[in-house]
Amino acid sequence: MPRFRSLKVLVRSWFRSDDWTKERPLPAECHEEGVSALSLVNPLFACLTEGGTMADRAAYALGGVMDRLYAESHEEAKNIVRRFMWHMNEESGNIGWGIPEAFGETLAQCAPLAETFHRVLLHYVYDAPEGKSTSFCDHAPLRISCYKAIARMLEAHPQYVQESLPVLRHSAEFETDDACREAARALVRKYMLTAL
Repeated sequence: MPRFRSLKVLVRSWFRSDDWTKERPLPAECHEEGVSALSLVNPLFACLTEGGTMADRAAYALGGVMDRLYAESHEEAKNIVRRFMWHMNEESGNIGWGIPEAFGETLAQCAPLAETFHRVLLHYVYDAPEGKSTSFCDHAPLRISCYKAIARMLEAHPQYVQESLPVLRHSAEFETDDACREAARALVRKYMLTAL
């Protein structure tokens, strides 16, 4: 089985390649016998902090890997989602760059994980007015990524639009960051008519 370092080099090189496509998000070597979905998670995680195209491609690939991992082991896949949640938690000491994108792609590409965790993703943009403790992401540059992740999840799973709209409406009205407020408003505008 390839080791973490060799897989990390392999996927980073692939993400920089002009050959990368959504139809081929990982190089052929990642599909060989002996390369488990779980063995790909850490190399892909390592690419998320790179930002830009590298992070976007890593997040997309990780979504597919998570769907594959869920098929192999429900609990292992749930543990990785819990790892996303830990990285988004201030107590972890991490900023969480790339995590919302990976979270969104995971939920978009793995319906059972979306069913279990879609509310968690929504709570990153919900600053509860009633003073209840939430998972609100108070760092606006990271929170804008949460809106993008929610957009991706809703695009793949429109059955969660009705449930998401109250949170998004609240954010559209009370967001303190201009870019985040516009992201929330754009989602509300997009889904208001379809949710009626």
